[in-house]
Amino acid sequence: MSTEWNMTLPPGLVLSVTGGAWDFPRNAVVKEVFRKGLVDAAVKNEDLAMVISGGAHEGVMKYTARGLSEYEWAHKPKGSDDNADPITLGVCGWKCVDDDVRDKLEKSVTNHQVAELECRTYFNVTENFIDEALDPNHSHFIFVDDTTDQRLDIELRVKLEREMRTFGETQYLACKDKVNRKEQISCSSSTHRTCHHTKIGLDDSEAWIADVGDGNQWISLDMTYPRRVNGLQMKGNPQADMWVTKFKVLYSDNERDWKVVDNKEFDGTSDRDTTVATSRFSSTVRARFFKIQPTKWHGDKPSMRFDLLVCKDVAVVCVLVEGGINSIKQACSSIKAGTPLVIVADSGRAANVLAHAFEGPNLPNLDESTIKAELKEIIRRDVDVDSTFDLIKEAAKKPNLLNIYDGSCEGGIQAAILEALRRDDEQSISVNTTLALLWGYHEALKEQMFGSSFTYNWKAYNVDELVLGALLRENILKNQVEFVKLLIDNDVVDLDKCVTWGFIKHLYSKVNDDAQSLPDHMWRIIESEGNVLDTVQEVMQELAFDKFSYYHGDNRGQEKDPVDDPYRHLFIFALLCGYDEMALYFWEEDSEPIASALAASNMYKNQSKKISSRYTEQQEHLKKMKKKFAALAYESLDACEATSKTADTFNVVLRHVPSWGDTTCLKLAELSVNLSFIGHAGIQALVDKVWRHGLHKPGNDARFCVKAMDFVQAPRVAFGQYLMFYLLFLALFSYMMLSDQLASRWPQEVEYVLMVWVATFIAEEIREMIAHSPKRYFRVPWNWNDIFNLTLFTVGMILRLTAFGRNEARIILAFSLFGFYFRLLHELTPFKFTGPKVLMVGQMILDVLVILTIMIILLLAYGMSTTAILYPHTSDPVSLVTSIIYRPYFQIYGELALDSIDVTADDGGCTTNETAIQLDGAMRCPEHVGWGLFCLALWMILSNALLLNLLIAMFSNTYERVNEKNELFWRFMRYSITKEYYKKPSLAPPFIIIVHFWRLGRFMFRNIWTWNSPTLKLGFNEDEQRHIKALEKQVVYDYIMKKRQDEQEQDRKEQMPDRLDMLESQLKLFKTHVDERFDKVPVRVTP
Repeated sequence: MSTEWNMTLPPGLVLSVTGGAWDFPRNAVVKEVFRKGLVDAAVKNEDLAMVISGGAHEGVMKYTARGLSEYEWAHKPKGSDDNADPITLGVCGWKCVDDDVRDKLEKSVTNHQVAELECRTYFNVTENFIDEALDPNHSHFIFVDDTTDQRLDIELRVKLEREMRTFGETQYLACKDKVNRKEQISCSSSTHRTCHHTKIGLDDSEAWIADVGDGNQWISLDMTYPRRVNGLQMKGNPQADMWVTKFKVLYSDNERDWKVVDNKEFDGTSDRDTTVATSRFSSTVRARFFKIQPTKWHGDKPSMRFDLLVCKDVAVVCVLVEGGINSIKQACSSIKAGTPLVIVADSGRAANVLAHAFEGPNLPNLDESTIKAELKEIIRRDVDVDSTFDLIKEAAKKPNLLNIYDGSCEGGIQAAILEALRRDDEQSISVNTTLALLWGYHEALKEQMFGSSFTYNWKAYNVDELVLGALLRENILKNQVEFVKLLIDNDVVDLDKCVTWGFIKHLYSKVNDDAQSLPDHMWRIIESEGNVLDTVQEVMQELAFDKFSYYHGDNRGQEKDPVDDPYRHLFIFALLCGYDEMALYFWEEDSEPIASALAASNMYKNQSKKISSRYTEQQEHLKKMKKKFAALAYESLDACEATSKTADTFNVVLRHVPSWGDTTCLKLAELSVNLSFIGHAGIQALVDKVWRHGLHKPGNDARFCVKAMDFVQAPRVAFGQYLMFYLLFLALFSYMMLSDQLASRWPQEVEYVLMVWVATFIAEEIREMIAHSPKRYFRVPWNWNDIFNLTLFTVGMILRLTAFGRNEARIILAFSLFGFYFRLLHELTPFKFTGPKVLMVGQMILDVLVILTIMIILLLAYGMSTTAILYPHTSDPVSLVTSIIYRPYFQIYGELALDSIDVTADDGGCTTNETAIQLDGAMRCPEHVGWGLFCLALWMILSNALLLNLLIAMFSNTYERVNEKNELFWRFMRYSITKEYYKKPSLAPPFIIIVHFWRLGRFMFRNIWTWNSPTLKLGFNEDEQRHIKALEKQVVYDYIMKKRQDEQEQDRKEQMPDRLDMLESQLKLFKTHVDERFDKVPVRVTP
């Protein structure tokens, strides 16, 4: 099968399906088994799956193969590899095939070989040579023939099931990443200091050397849980002429009771290094501990290197549906060979007989008479009932392999298969772990790994091999949230050790790129070249914070180095993949939950902006998640405020967070525009403190000069100072514009003062742009206003200095003055009654721009059409502009200009004489006045009745939206203005130039230069940072626990009415039953 059919064996799962060979009525349970249960079990596999049946185009065989074929056609991607499809293998007797089909196969198929049991195997069977005798949906067939009438196909299927469980082997010690040699290897003695010698593998440069040269020396290997072993390979000592020539192999499950494999000695090697002695066991041995005991050796002491040949764990299950006497033989033979059986109860005939026989607690005792009677009913020909009953009786001796599925099991036939594998003492837990994981049966897996009913607890198993691989490949990558919780909450996985830089890179490189729901930025990460984490960092800088760094400093870590904060890295991965539930779970375990929640909120906000408006559902989902994480941040802060001191709350939101770009919680909340977080009472207390007194840590220098400096640098003092000098600037500017200063040839003193003043404005704007980065600087709308004002002033003053541009300079400077006055609105934001109104003005300006766009289109439509109707021969550009734009615009406000429309030459107000029009500038008489008035009426309806009312409605909506959150908007703007003036230099323009010269002097004489101003951030030493993080983590943990308890309590309250109704109905039913019983009691009347 491996060589001729190029199969990748052994498969991960073998389903041997047996049952009725004729079509039979199928109930709902049977339909579920064939249409979904067995199909899902076969296709949802990490490795190849194999389904074995009788191969005929009838009954169970047809239903099984057809279900798999239909699934492949419906779900198989175009151009995918056929080798990835489940193998459907038909095993049937050669005599069972129709004569015509046998003749066609004999003539058409030339490749064949003779295997054990004299089974003739034919390959490359195509649909052209198959009629109703064989099922065309099977991918492979094996025909069995020994020229007699015996059913050797049953025997071959049983042997296939048994061989599949032990087929394929690997060297155990060669798996260095999965074997802890120091803890798993022990010996009787050793020339080394300890018996826990690690270099004994076949490819190692050293070997084990016993310290004593007698026959009682041994070396033992603990495989951490029972494994199937086929044999052993051995080599000598590469550093000396020492090797083992004869040895025994012993095995045990408890290190006390040892048994000798095959009760014999095995041959060892014949030299020190070149020869590898391979010793095969007569049958597979399953045990946890294996001991190698040399009996003869070359040299003065035993010395060797070795490795065990371990079988790959394969899940093999037999499924019985309906069937007759041969199905019973097949099922019982499988049980005898050690294959667990799942019986689909109520599917008919043989399945019903065995289900009735094996149900109940009395096994292996059977009701012989009842079973034989049922057998006679289903047998359609003369068959020895006694021999069949003996088979059933023999199978009943292995109750752990008998499983009955009646359709009531939650999870369907797959759950029944998992239960069958779980009850099989010979089955490896690794197989069940993988299958339950792939099929999504987390409760079954939880019971298996952690339940008391299983023989071996998970702690006895190699965690690295079983659990970590599942965590990496299946749970996180396939968004298996429940199983991730299972692993972490039960301390199966130590994330601090297993989550390395290589682990994180592997996650991003193995993301399922077939998923259609992956966000766009994940495709960018998947398709990136080079270091994938660099691309992740770029994406995070776009979505979360522009200074985000995936690494701390220059430490990028090696592949096997653990990451600094595993939960944060997994949290970021879940966010980028869109695994919302997974992200929420990792957030709960994060060491900096408030900052992480705020960063996640900002990421969802930026993602929703990048998505096209066509994907409204996706946008709504992202907005919903943004609000959810924003609420988590707010509630966590609220819990911190309620359970700790105010100073601790200040420290939590002001300390720098290295894991999120060395920023603060306040900055992250500002980036995500988290109004509720900024508006929190604790944050506002901090804002008020900073506004009044500045920001300094407790215990700082309390000298008078320091206090005086803090007072001068306090935002409210800086705000008053800046406002006072700005009003003075406006007064001088207004005086210059309203007086005759600009009439003189050369600038006057006031103009020079204003030019210097504006120069300090420009210097400060340049400083802010460099300090905050151009990208962040241009995000602030008021900065655009400043650029507009300063640019107009500069251009105006340049024209002022020329002899021919004074009039133009006055106009430009007038617009600049307008802009500087408009800038005063920004200074109203700290005040509660004016701040939100300023925000409303800004929002309403955006509404006006929307209406203005629509109005321009309609205005041009009306102006063009009426001009073409009323004045078709106009060629004067001024007249055209007046007719198309000027007159329609002012008609919106009631200036209808009817005297220029409804006028004739007889009235004397216009003329039709082209000469008078061209030479004297006389007014042209309109034509088609009636149509012109009709267009005017339509225009008035559109402009006045529609557009203006629409604008009013938009204004009302904006007002209600802002006014609804009036308090939150004001608090957010108050925070923004406080932060702005906290960062500004202590001197306002024009004296701010002193600060700039002072900084320049520091750079020139002390080589100290910084563009940055003070930030709302507190620095803490390592111990203080650890204390604040621990406080935040504990407070948030307590909050999460309390929230869960409240939710559970609320659920119980909601379920209480239903429970009371159920109790009431049960009481009524009980009362009815009691009344009926009393009615049946005879009443005796005593005279």
